[in-house]
Amino acid sequence: MHSDLIINDKYYSQPSRNTATIKELIRTATAEGTGRPVGAHGISAGPWTPDLLTDAISELDKNKSGVDLRTVQLWFQDNDKGVSAENIRWLSHVFGCGEAHCILEWQKALTTGQQELLRRRRRKRTKPEVNSPSDEYATISKIGARIARDPNASNESEVDAPATRFSLARKSEAMFNAKNAMNLPIAVWTLCGLLWFSTYILGVHSITYSPSPGLEKQVGFYWSISWTIGEMVFLPLFLISVSDLLSYWKIEGRPSLFKFQYSEVDREGWSRRIENFSFSYWAILLICLFGIFLLQWAGVYLRPLLSGTQGKGMIDWIMVVLVKPDVASTMEMIIVSFVGFLYSGIIYWFFFVGLLLIYKVTTDFNHLSKLKERRDELELRLVSLSVAARLMSGFFRCAILGILLAITLKLNAAYLVSDGKNLIIWLVQDALIFFNADVDPWNWLSQSPSPFFTSFLLLFITVFVFYICFSQMCWIFKRKQVLKSHEQGVFMFLERSRFKVVMFMWCEMVVVITLLSASYFTIGMFYGFSLVLLISLILAIVSFFRSYKPLEGPGVSSQNIA
Repeated sequence: MHSDLIINDKYYSQPSRNTATIKELIRTATAEGTGRPVGAHGISAGPWTPDLLTDAISELDKNKSGVDLRTVQLWFQDNDKGVSAENIRWLSHVFGCGEAHCILEWQKALTTGQQELLRRRRRKRTKPEVNSPSDEYATISKIGARIARDPNASNESEVDAPATRFSLARKSEAMFNAKNAMNLPIAVWTLCGLLWFSTYILGVHSITYSPSPGLEKQVGFYWSISWTIGEMVFLPLFLISVSDLLSYWKIEGRPSLFKFQYSEVDREGWSRRIENFSFSYWAILLICLFGIFLLQWAGVYLRPLLSGTQGKGMIDWIMVVLVKPDVASTMEMIIVSFVGFLYSGIIYWFFFVGLLLIYKVTTDFNHLSKLKERRDELELRLVSLSVAARLMSGFFRCAILGILLAITLKLNAAYLVSDGKNLIIWLVQDALIFFNADVDPWNWLSQSPSPFFTSFLLLFITVFVFYICFSQMCWIFKRKQVLKSHEQGVFMFLERSRFKVVMFMWCEMVVVITLLSASYFTIGMFYGFSLVLLISLILAIVSFFRSYKPLEGPGVSSQNIA
């Protein structure tokens, strides 16, 4: 017998009074969602998954070191592994909803369940001389001793933690956890801030040179929108958007599908799919470090700086030392350029990992949808459609930011190889030419814009991932519509109406992404391209902040898909 309550806006259920092992208690509590926030109808938001429980334990105020995901996964499995005294304490806090008497009740139940697990384990043994529990498990005396200690004491050695190898895939995914949402943007701002101060000290923050008689061209770092606006604004917003999307999928979207009796293997599928793509994470890291950083820095900047000749390369805030050697020494610019491109390699690694995680969310959703496609459950299809609409809204915002990042990179490079005095004057001059104003047309300099290829790579990969996600979502629900086409009635009509509205919103997103991508290719192609960029920027801002709401349906609460 146990009663269900709402404590601290969380769902609480008392532990079983029957003789149960700690594994059985944990299995019941996680299935019921004990300790999870309550929904609109006063029921749990869904069951616990290993990822959600790991995050909840790690976010406890008194827990300084967190808990390993592999350890939590062992609690969900049917084995004889016990739980350490320290982790029993954290589980009690989570299942007890932060209420003192509830925490104590769960701590006593879990401690008793631990002893019951040890008793059953001993009965399984065939050797009569083994009559004491292994030190691998927490005994009642250990637990009592740990409880008597200072509750704020740091964790000791984990008795149940398995030996784990380093996993770049898990570490990469952990960077985008909800509790770490601001860590990556702060890292980006900190590293870029160091560049801001370095360029100011060296005097290349705002500097001009004369590529032709009568022209003083601004090439300072502060005027470089790819380094300032692109990497200081659009990239951090992209990282925050990916973190928000990933948190929604793990905390709300994925668990909302578990109400329809998915297996335990499916519940742990997210972590398994992250591990299965471990090669991709290493490949991205190596490409960013050796391609974006080392190859580009050594080939485009290091060689000209060492030789002292410009060649066909474009003059920017780094290469300006070749035409104005009195500004800074060659060695100083080599060091600053090294730091700058190492920073670029790191932040673009963040960017590509974010795109990979977006793709993994889509494949995970696709997998769960396939498992249930033969089930005649209208509520599941409506919930799935609502989750898909929220995911596509997140994909859309991330794609907008990725395209804007690529546009700033190409626009800055195009300006540097033009004869404009500074970026703003160049864009205004281009717009006035379109309106037949009495201004001189701009022309190209005899320089090679190497960032054109990098910017195209960013654009291509961003748009490719978006269209892959879009096509998979459409395929999932078109398949469901075919499978259920024989159904009739008002509920089926509502589902099909909701599906049509969501598909219309998705098609709007595709049109916006296509127009933004097309505006990238107009840069420098004709006079008046600045007007196209202005319209595209307005379209991007309006689309980014627009709220996408699917129609209400039976069994699905109102959700803001923004």
